[in-house]
Amino acid sequence: MAETEKPSLAEDPGRGRRIGVDVGSVRIGVAMSDPDGILASPVETVQAAVDGSDVQRVVELVRENSVVEVVVGLPVALRGNHTSSTYLAEEFAEDLREDLGDIPVRMVDERMSTMAATQAFQASGVSAKKGRKKIDQAAAVHILQGWLDARRRVISNN
Repeated sequence: MAETEKPSLAEDPGRGRRIGVDVGSVRIGVAMSDPDGILASPVETVQAAVDGSDVQRVVELVRENSVVEVVVGLPVALRGNHTSSTYLAEEFAEDLREDLGDIPVRMVDERMSTMAATQAFQASGVSAKKGRKKIDQAAAVHILQGWLDARRRVISNN
């Protein structure tokens, strides 16, 4: 069972792009930061696959963009218990760790990311059905932006 992480000065890889991943059973949302780690932006939605091609696509994005850190959302039920989605995200993160070697893969609590993204889309008048692929990317942005903001607080306090 994976534990969620928080940014730490000791384990921070320094300046560089970060990727945020929202793992779902059907789609995987991917977001990326700028090199200074200030702003997360949507990148793409990857189709979930049992053959590992979904993991390989994220690995390609990491390599193509010289990413220094990957942040994977860990969906935990509101009561804190693990669900099938939790195990799916843990497995995805472990596969990334195996393929990426030295690039850190962090698990972060993403309890409300998809809900926040869905509510934002509804507030802007986009239906959940029409915006489904974009919602996955928006959830990844939410996950990554939370990490970037927490990282900035840690770095500026030291």
